[in-house]
Amino acid sequence: EEKAANQIRKCQQSTSAVIGVRVCGMQVYQAGTGQLMFMNKYHGRKLSVQGFKEALFQFFHNGRYLRRELLGPVLKKLTELKAVLERQESYRFYSSSLLVIYDGKEWPEVTLDSDAEDLEDLSEESADESAGAYAYKPIGASSVDVRMIDFAHTTCRLYGEDSVVHEGQDAGYIFGLQSLIDIVTEISEESGE
Repeated sequence: EEKAANQIRKCQQSTSAVIGVRVCGMQVYQAGTGQLMFMNKYHGRKLSVQGFKEALFQFFHNGRYLRRELLGPVLKKLTELKAVLERQESYRFYSSSLLVIYDGKEWPEVTLDSDAEDLEDLSEESADESAGAYAYKPIGASSVDVRMIDFAHTTCRLYGEDSVVHEGQDAGYIFGLQSLIDIVTEISEESGE
């Protein structure tokens, strides 16, 4: 009960109360320095709605420019997730999180007209442990993922031991998703995407 009261207080004192979502942390690869930029949950709780929008812009900015190519795929995944949740009955995702992931390091793109020598060089790079799992990114490949995580307090009518059974959609979660969709759309439109 104390934990629930603490969670309610955090929501009331953050952007969660207004737009249904808050930043609980992020890290962004900064291409210019090769370093990661961090924001923790304590900073995220202090953000205003405008500050949330600015933080989201920062999330898609690599220190040199806005990664516009990520906005469409993120919007697509958020919209698909919202559509799935709108079809669910009785689920409540209390204290769950939404994880948005993308590859911060941009890899050279390989086109179909690359000669064999170029592809051989890339193959050698990928065999080198320091090159990571992927040494190139094919054109059009999306390196974006959106996932719901942290389900410890999720409930639905199928869970027999739950004392409260909810009916209908999780309007709060859907509201937060729609706010996020609206803000990413706004960033996309303002950036000329």
